[in-house]
Amino acid sequence: MENFQNDSIQKQNVGNAGEYYIAARLSALDFVVTITLGRAEKYDILALNPSGKLFKLSVKTTQLDNAIEFPLSAKDEQGSTDDFYYAFVKLNKFKKEPDFWVIPSTVVCKVLADSNNAWLKTPGRCNKVHKPSTVRVLPIVVRESQVGFYPKGWGLEMSGKYYKNLSPLL
Repeated sequence: MENFQNDSIQKQNVGNAGEYYIAARLSALDFVVTITLGRAEKYDILALNPSGKLFKLSVKTTQLDNAIEFPLSAKDEQGSTDDFYYAFVKLNKFKKEPDFWVIPSTVVCKVLADSNNAWLKTPGRCNKVHKPSTVRVLPIVVRESQVGFYPKGWGLEMSGKYYKNLSPLL
């Protein structure tokens, strides 16, 4: 069991743990779930809810218990659909039950695009213009330096509306 609390777990295994965790939670709610195992570029999980509606999920996972944000990429600003969701999983170094957030892609894509546009328009160090980057960040907690880049109350929305909430999929 000690190995599970090791910070050197391979990145692929951390990702797999998050995918299997979300798949298990959905299965417990009587979803029919399949993990794509890397065969689908954008989706990690396909899930059919008890009423027969299909959902696609992209799972982003960290093992850290002190993580306050999830890294994403510029491609995550695109491709939102009503049946596509992001699941963000914080494994908490396997010391306690994982934390997770399930957020519609329509929200994630817009927040990432809007926050990146705001960041690009805001002067950086020495009042220099920020250069475009492919890196995007979705914070669980909005740091003081990020205020203005994310919607007002975003950290509260993450901890309330989306935290451990699978009801939009039901």
